[in-house]
Amino acid sequence: MKPDIKCGLCLLEWVYERAIASNNNEDIPPLFKNIVHLLAREMTESANVGALCNQAADLIYEFVPPESDFWSAIKRETNGYVAGLLPQAAAYVNQARTPRGKFQRACSLAATGNVSPMGAPAGGKAFSFPEALALMTGKGPLPVFIGDGFKAATQSNYVFYVTDNAGEIGFDALLVAQLKNMGKDVTVVVKEPAYFEDATPADAEFFDLNRTADRIVTVKKVFVPGKGKSAANLAFRKSDLVISKGTGNYEALRGETQGKSALFLLKIKCAAIARDMEISEGKFVVKLDARS
Repeated sequence: MKPDIKCGLCLLEWVYERAIASNNNEDIPPLFKNIVHLLAREMTESANVGALCNQAADLIYEFVPPESDFWSAIKRETNGYVAGLLPQAAAYVNQARTPRGKFQRACSLAATGNVSPMGAPAGGKAFSFPEALALMTGKGPLPVFIGDGFKAATQSNYVFYVTDNAGEIGFDALLVAQLKNMGKDVTVVVKEPAYFEDATPADAEFFDLNRTADRIVTVKKVFVPGKGKSAANLAFRKSDLVISKGTGNYEALRGETQGKSALFLLKIKCAAIARDMEISEGKFVVKLDARS
């Protein structure tokens, strides 16, 4: 995704919220100075917003550790909460009568699980998933579906599934299970080492993705397609369908999948993505960018 003027403001908010969560304020002025210099230097019309976010993360590591008791507690509690919801979530998916229906229900839960705010959660509280719960009980609206994601999945062989946060990766596991039922080879992408609230191999294993998916590969920050020979880059090149969760991955992969079909599942949390999708902020979306 190419940058909107609001992307710089959102990036500053993202940095501030993470800094305030584990820093005593004294380092925030030099941290902001570094980020502003980065934006002034790199925010060009052709910049990849996900790559810019990665560069910002390099700058804040000096002041803000991406792994801390604050984030570990949130992730542990959120994983446990979602694990408690999964029997009901699986029943909701399996009550659909057709493979298309099961796939769409699993996509809906994965999208409505994308609730982590643009900033950091206030007060160190675990995430809750009211929209996903409403779906399971037949009370909530479906996400906005754009394009035929099921058809794209049916026509693909190798799926590259880029996850977002701990907790919601439990809902992703239900969609990965549907993809495996469809006979797809699925690579799941998580972060290692720990990266704030994002899912790691431990979070994936907590939801048995090490057994459900064909493989788990790791990236250090937001995945941006590159020419290297990392396991993630090799799996991306082999894939013919990319499934991307959340805002950061949308910013990194929108228009950057080298002609592969891409299915984006997320909550629209900013004006820039709302304009790009032509859908109101706050909506949950399952959007296919068809193979070009």
